[in-house]
Amino acid sequence: MKTQSKRMLSSVFKWILMLIVAFIILLPLIWIFISSISPANELFSSPIHYIPKHPTLDNYIRIFTQMNLGEKIINTAIITVCSLVVSTIICLMAAYAFTRYEGKGLSLVYAAIVASALIPGIVTARPLYDLMKTFGLVDTFPGLVIMYTSSLIPFTMLILGNFLSEIPVSIDEAAEIDGANMFQKLFYITLPLMKPAVATILIINFINCLNDLFTPLFFAQKIEVLSVAITTIPRETAYSMPWDLISTVGCIILLPIIIFVLLFEKQIMEGVMAGGVKQ
Repeated sequence: MKTQSKRMLSSVFKWILMLIVAFIILLPLIWIFISSISPANELFSSPIHYIPKHPTLDNYIRIFTQMNLGEKIINTAIITVCSLVVSTIICLMAAYAFTRYEGKGLSLVYAAIVASALIPGIVTARPLYDLMKTFGLVDTFPGLVIMYTSSLIPFTMLILGNFLSEIPVSIDEAAEIDGANMFQKLFYITLPLMKPAVATILIINFINCLNDLFTPLFFAQKIEVLSVAITTIPRETAYSMPWDLISTVGCIILLPIIIFVLLFEKQIMEGVMAGGVKQ
């Protein structure tokens, strides 16, 4: 009986702890959504109304009609999809080379690529801007795709490299005996085994692209994406903040991220655990 009581108390404690953590994490998201469907004159009412008295979708209509949000969504989709495809293909082939071939030069290059993630973007912003301007890539889709791709490569290389190192080399050797070349081994043998890692990378990089504010803000003026939409919200005065519209834009940015995480939660955890722990 004592053992069952201890187990029950332990289970109750775990559930209470999980509920507290979930509440702390979800409360800001719930409050942002409530603010997005509340009229502006009700946001600062006293006492606070945790459930809006007059819920409305006027804020969503305003940002789509006044801020041209549809164009920002299309721009974000183009840049994000191209960056994900390019970075994944490059890193997949590079990770295969780094893990299947030995050499001091390869080890140094791999370490340099991964270590580049430690350099803050603001440090290299000015020289990169001058370089992009020299080639006419500032405020262009190819230029933004290059910048996004370069920022995704270090983390992608780390996860794919660690995951590939856990796949036995004997599988490749068996494929070589059957006459497979390097590309056949990569795309027909190795790639199917890496689906959890590739799915994880695509999801995490998708979230990183949507959250990236610095790159489109610094390297583009005419091309606008969702992450910079908050900076273009019209204000009534220089000192007022339209929190209703800010919350609405925040909900639209968060929506695809939440959907992806809910749908692919299992793949995210499997890929991170498999690629982040090296045996």
